Amino acid sequence: MPRSQVATFSIDRVEILDQDGRVDESLEPDIADERLLEWYRTMKRSRRLDGRVIALQRRGELGTFAPATGQEAAQVGSTAALDEDDWTVPAFREHPSALARGGSAREIIEYAMGLEEGGEPPDDVPMMPPSIAVGTQPLHAAGIGWAEAMKETDSVALTYFGDGATSEGEVYEAMNLAGVYDAQTVFFCQNNQYAISTPLSKQTRAATLAQKAVAAGIEPIQVDGNDILGVYAVTKAALERARRGVPTLIEATTYRREMHTTADDPSVYRTAEEEESWEPLDPILRFERYLRERGILDDETVESIDAEIETDLEESLEAARETKSNADQVDMFDYAYEERPPYLERQREAFVADEGYTVAPVAGSRGDGGSSALEGRHEDAVDGGEEGADRLNMVEAIRETLRAEMERDDDVLVYGQDVGVDGGVFRATQGLLDSFPERVHDAPVAEAGIVGLGVGLAAAGYRPVAEIQFAGFSFQAFAQIQQHLSRIRHRSRGKITCPMVVRAPYGLGVKALEHHSESYEAGYAHIPGINVAIPSTARDAAGLLRSAIRSPDPVLFFEPMPLYRAARRPVPDETLVPLGEARAVERGTDATVIAWGAMVRAVEDAVNDLDAEIEIIDLRTISPMDTETVLESVRKTGRCVVVHEAPRTGGFAGEIAARIADEAVWHLEAPIERVTGYDVPVPLPAREESYRPGPDSIRAAVERVLAA
Repeated sequence: MPRSQVATFSIDRVEILDQDGRVDESLEPDIADERLLEWYRTMKRSRRLDGRVIALQRRGELGTFAPATGQEAAQVGSTAALDEDDWTVPAFREHPSALARGGSAREIIEYAMGLEEGGEPPDDVPMMPPSIAVGTQPLHAAGIGWAEAMKETDSVALTYFGDGATSEGEVYEAMNLAGVYDAQTVFFCQNNQYAISTPLSKQTRAATLAQKAVAAGIEPIQVDGNDILGVYAVTKAALERARRGVPTLIEATTYRREMHTTADDPSVYRTAEEEESWEPLDPILRFERYLRERGILDDETVESIDAEIETDLEESLEAARETKSNADQVDMFDYAYEERPPYLERQREAFVADEGYTVAPVAGSRGDGGSSALEGRHEDAVDGGEEGADRLNMVEAIRETLRAEMERDDDVLVYGQDVGVDGGVFRATQGLLDSFPERVHDAPVAEAGIVGLGVGLAAAGYRPVAEIQFAGFSFQAFAQIQQHLSRIRHRSRGKITCPMVVRAPYGLGVKALEHHSESYEAGYAHIPGINVAIPSTARDAAGLLRSAIRSPDPVLFFEPMPLYRAARRPVPDETLVPLGEARAVERGTDATVIAWGAMVRAVEDAVNDLDAEIEIIDLRTISPMDTETVLESVRKTGRCVVVHEAPRTGGFAGEIAARIADEAVWHLEAPIERVTGYDVPVPLPAREESYRPGPDSIRAAVERVLAA
């Protein structure tokens, strides 16, 4: 078969200091003596800190800790190359880098003690908090780098990860997306030879890890990670390339001289001979030889630095112990959201009261109730009224709301698969690219990448609105949603927020292919820190989306596909529907029926000809759920049916029923009925109508509770 060569590549390796501390003067960077001494001081502080924390952990005073012994040159050298406005996006072993950016040993000890205070980013340093989930944070660095490129700043995001992380798909997605968007990002891989116990030879057949950059179209380079001068020089050059829109993957070859974490025993998978072979390559000894040869380090200076470090560690340990002794346990409630939802506030109240409740009771919750929660909740939205309003269907309302919010706020950014030239699969973004060419971007097919980029974009000041083509494919991004989108505010103790919207069409009724019709909103509602909104009308779609975009917290915005092109209705400009407020579609006194999304229309059809006054509640927001509106309605009617098209087991109807049982059970005159999908995979179109709740099954359930 004839073949021709279409591409070749080579990987350069840099070493400036050899293992004896001798320098290649042609490559030696020009660095002041005092700065070199500060690097040495930081490396030794990190090494001594590792030893101290390991000893404390063995005594039971601290939790699991990941030492960085042996990797000090890789981190201190790369961090030293950063400008003050550059970002650090760490994994979980980056305390040498944190120390090099002015962090304290106290904070590192606090984090090892299990205190969130220790992971809180500093006020004056662009830095993300530690990321435990392997290989997930490079996407955030790609997002930050893309944001800085769009803002035309000189700031770069430097992200750290280990050799094990390079086997994670999200690391490749991050490099690929950084290349696509000319992100000002540097990827720094610390190849310490092991992914916990798995040696590099069992992780990849590639000759280098640096060459993994080639497929993503970004620059690769390898450096001796135990050579602090080489690391500094390579990182400095990579940062300059990044400022020109050329990302780089740096592979720093080094050795993890201690355990993976204090829960690990490396003697099980490493030999003493192997460890001894790396002894001469110790980065601190190598650098110390160089400094002595240069005449800026002697025994007296070493002793002085050691004494200074010991004093600092003692003071830091005592300060951390004081932080722990004064830690307020109620603090765990304070950072999940900018403003705590009412139900979470009641949980906090119960915790503070310590009277055996998980959720604090409210006045009248087990008495006669009332209708206060329903007052003011029956209007569709806050707006200027329907007179003169454009008549829009749901997809048009979404499109025009996106347009209006982009006109209102230059930080609103729209991106996702096919949202640009194509205008989205359902044309929800049609025409936006023409109006906002710098803020509407097509994305590769990479759902985790789309969401992970958004975390970085939001950290850097944007309000990203990302589209996942179908909610069934949001599971590819589940790790980013659950581990980062929902947690970054809590993890950073409010220092870094994530005002991001993830839009996704969902639900049955359009005869789509497998995975295109799933309705798993309950799974996302189970994740603290995010809001889940589902409109059932064009007006609510506009109002909820506007609130979602303006929200300081992340929102998953699920759009029911069957309603996209339902009948047009008036949608006033500036329609605003607060998140967490249900809507009473119809008032009634005989039974309450609760639904959301496309099921609201099905409920209306089902009860339209019943000889009873049925109160229909459209939740509109699954999380936070408007518990009080539900409870007040059920206290009034005494009967309840909950309808959703998701599978029955674990569906959100169970949560609604549980809250009613908690606080309104004595008002019930009949068992709560659930009308749901079945506990089977969503069928293909030929059987989907048999799976999906319809008017007949809904009407039958309502009749049963009325007859009880």
